[in-house]
Amino acid sequence: MRALICTEYDGPLSLSVMEVEAPTPETGEVLIQVTAAGICFADVLMSRNKHQNKHEPPFSTGMEVVGIISALGPGVEGFRIGDKVAALVYDGGHAEYVCAKVNEVFLLPDGCDPLAAAALLSVALTSEIALTEKGQIKPGETVLIGGAAGGVGLSGVQLAKFHGAKVIAAVSDAEKAQACLAAGADTALLYGDDLRDRVKAANDGRDVDIVLDPVGGDFADIAANCLDWDGRYLVIGFAGGGIPKFAANRLLVKNRAVLGVVLGYYRWQKPARLALAAKVVLGAIRDGALKVPTEPLDGLETVPDAMLKIENRQMIGKAVVRLA
Repeated sequence: MRALICTEYDGPLSLSVMEVEAPTPETGEVLIQVTAAGICFADVLMSRNKHQNKHEPPFSTGMEVVGIISALGPGVEGFRIGDKVAALVYDGGHAEYVCAKVNEVFLLPDGCDPLAAAALLSVALTSEIALTEKGQIKPGETVLIGGAAGGVGLSGVQLAKFHGAKVIAAVSDAEKAQACLAAGADTALLYGDDLRDRVKAANDGRDVDIVLDPVGGDFADIAANCLDWDGRYLVIGFAGGGIPKFAANRLLVKNRAVLGVVLGYYRWQKPARLALAAKVVLGAIRDGALKVPTEPLDGLETVPDAMLKIENRQMIGKAVVRLA
């Protein structure tokens, strides 16, 4: 089979398409013929050996796929050969075939756009679990989202709206602001030292209930002060490069909470909660409530350039590659 292979940790442009042997599903796994695969920031990190889960070369990037089950490993129940599915994988998704653990495989609902599902699965699951499980989002609350034009950000915008919240998007330029407004954000603001004042002005003079932060860095220093009483700060990642520090006294005085959210925990420890989130996400895609802009590409050879675009913060929404 053809696969995009990392042989050395030298970034996206060091990846190349090679012929390799197709994998065989082990106990509790299915083999998926990949029809589309998402491209995300984690792929960039893998290519530079900066991902929290280590991948020894040679390996294929790619962590979210849509395709057709072509073989079942021992002990698999609830799936059949020929089922159309979306799946999370730990690597190997940028290939014609990949194995996935059965607890991380989800039937694709009729009418669900497979390209959108492949592009959004991991980021939308992250946003959905962060907002509902950790953030305990309620209708009428206000959510401030950093990096709001990225995959986690835009899916967070639409899922927060889906759950009845008001959304303030924070981004770095006017084009990204327009993308957030088009996605349904109530307000889109550019970063700046006066961000808190502008957030309060956009929220009828009060601070926000939830901050969804996949960025970290300078944004976090200001956004942490945008939290109202009983506010929840959801740490998703550090795409901005800097790992923030939160002053305990500022958490104490307004009964605020800082909560880390990693999708891997739900994959490893709470598969039933993951499946529930997947049902919501895939249903929202099917029903048109989740329609983040995607950049569809054809052929594995196009993936490294897309990864470089993500690394340079030039991507709005999510990229996805079609394999069939």
